[in-house]
Amino acid sequence: MNSLRQLRKMKGFTMEQLAKKSGISSKTISLYELNPPGRPSQKVVQGLCNALEISPENLQELIGMKSAPAKGVGMDGPPEVITELTEVHISRILALINKEIVELQHLMTECASFTEDHPAMMKNIDYIDNDIDLLVDITNRLM
Repeated sequence: MNSLRQLRKMKGFTMEQLAKKSGISSKTISLYELNPPGRPSQKVVQGLCNALEISPENLQELIGMKSAPAKGVGMDGPPEVITELTEVHISRILALINKEIVELQHLMTECASFTEDHPAMMKNIDYIDNDIDLLVDITNRLM
């Protein structure tokens, strides 16, 4: 077994079943199956580990998550230049994030009004909710 998809299937889960059991959207699971990020979300890793009954270390090894390269070591060329954000940058980013959160909340409310006639809209609400969670997490990290 050498992939998240194989592990999921071996455990007998469809993507939707794993999403429900893990609390992670099926869209996110699909992304992790196809191209896992180098720095995965702790929430995603923990949810998948709990649902699949696997340790975080084994999950990371299984799906090939890379640990961060040593400082100054790049895969393709010279080391990156790291630019620090000023208070003004952070303030502006937080304002943009808050604006996006409000817009996503309005969109989620609008989608919710259609779910009775269109049950598939619930999946959109889940995606929007996950986006809001991500933006709130980013906001907390910047503060």
